[in-house]
Amino acid sequence: MDYCVVYFTRTYVSKRVAQKIAEKLSCPMVQITDHKNWSGLFGYIKAGFYSTINKEVKIELLGDPGQPDAYIVVTPLWAGGIAPAGKAFLKTVSPDKVHLVVTSLGSQVEEREGFLSVSDVIDQQNNEDQVISDLLKRIK
Repeated sequence: MDYCVVYFTRTYVSKRVAQKIAEKLSCPMVQITDHKNWSGLFGYIKAGFYSTINKEVKIELLGDPGQPDAYIVVTPLWAGGIAPAGKAFLKTVSPDKVHLVVTSLGSQVEEREGFLSVSDVIDQQNNEDQVISDLLKRIK
């Protein structure tokens, strides 16, 4: 099966997870950007606000995902919801072609319906490598 890892990151956690997955699958990795400054305390507060009100953002892909059989989308969880840039990308592909990987400090994503799979990398559980390993077993 042909995969592409597509990710959005604010603190580089999602990027690190995406890199690990892409390396193990030897597949391309494409970054989603919304050209917003999410850094620092103000960025953190703004991120939570955008997620809470379901604010839509315009995105750009930094790279060409091609036409893979399935996408592995890695995105952070902000205030209980998928980051707006991650949501924007997910609107462009059928969920039945997506393995969703959500990174968070301590919560799980509630939006789980329709995806090929949903994996939660939770910092407080220190489960990053185990979640990646479980995902790779499931999709290989």
